[in-house]
Amino acid sequence: MIVHFYFEWRCCAVKLKFCIIKNIKFILTAALLLGLTKSALSEVYLDKPLNLNKPLNVNLSNDNKVVALNEVPSAFISLGAYLPTHAIVVEKNLHKLSVFKILANGSYVIVKSYLAITGKEQGDKKFRGDNRTPEGIYFIVGQKEGSHLVQKWGNQAKKYGPRAFVLDYPNIFDKRQRKTGSGIWIHGVDSDDRMQRPFDTEGCVALKNEDVLDITQYVSEYQTPVVIVDEMQVVSHDSLLKERSKVNDMIQSWRKSWEDSEFEKYLSYYSENFQSLGKNKEGWYELKQKLSKLRKGEIKVEISQPKILSFRNQLLVEFLQKYSSPDKEDFGRKYLYLRKEGNEYKIIAEKWYATPKGKSELAVINDTSKKRND
Repeated sequence: MIVHFYFEWRCCAVKLKFCIIKNIKFILTAALLLGLTKSALSEVYLDKPLNLNKPLNVNLSNDNKVVALNEVPSAFISLGAYLPTHAIVVEKNLHKLSVFKILANGSYVIVKSYLAITGKEQGDKKFRGDNRTPEGIYFIVGQKEGSHLVQKWGNQAKKYGPRAFVLDYPNIFDKRQRKTGSGIWIHGVDSDDRMQRPFDTEGCVALKNEDVLDITQYVSEYQTPVVIVDEMQVVSHDSLLKERSKVNDMIQSWRKSWEDSEFEKYLSYYSENFQSLGKNKEGWYELKQKLSKLRKGEIKVEISQPKILSFRNQLLVEFLQKYSSPDKEDFGRKYLYLRKEGNEYKIIAEKWYATPKGKSELAVINDTSKKRND
């Protein structure tokens, strides 16, 4: 009798918990759709009031000092250790864009959060015209002013507001999955009233006009990552540090094997499905071996501490790279695209862009102990 009663009580408790979680999400979406005031929305959805009319400053102690997060987005294995860098997370189901920053001690803080709306259709983008917002790791690669867009396309371009930031969709991961489409931006709106409709774009991420102007201060082209998910998963700082150390060791081993022309070890980091510059894994090996013989093995490869970003079974690693040999020297930004195969990540593609060798960029390479200037 007692056992039966306890079993029924546990079942009811589980059902009640499920209903509460389900209804909280419904209340959030319904509140936005029905145009409830932001203060009313915060009272029903959050433990403490949240004013979405202004960017949210968070993680402050009683003496107004920044306090690090105990748990951090699982996507941010590392944001590098040089130059003030920010990263952006868009959570589609929570209608939120958040700006994160890494501190000198390796801890993360949320700088600001903004109300955001996304594609009319839910789920990950698959093809052109499906009105879905893509999910994955992207970089901001350009900026467009609203006035220029109106001059080019007329009044229909007013829907983008005063400014738009261009994302590199489709990236290499997307292309390998045969996803199509283009023109995915973070932009403003023609009217802030549109922000009451949480799923209302053709696949872009839209912010209030004052907010899209405000995030400009956190954006650096080809350097600011944007991770788009339904809801961000978080991990402990300790577990993130372990993963960061593991990936850093792998990247340094890859770099050293290239520098030392140890091609068997070097190739072990590459997937059988590798493709770059029109070459597969075998063609890549032949190219590297030919260059090594031409330069008599006198190769030096120096890299900055990398950004390491994770999404599902994907890793995107980005760093500054200085390559030196007797007859050639170049400096640029390298991107390695890795996918998990079994228990290991393998490189499926890589890209490199030439970068001007300013003093600050060279300092990144030459002083590996340099900490971020916050």
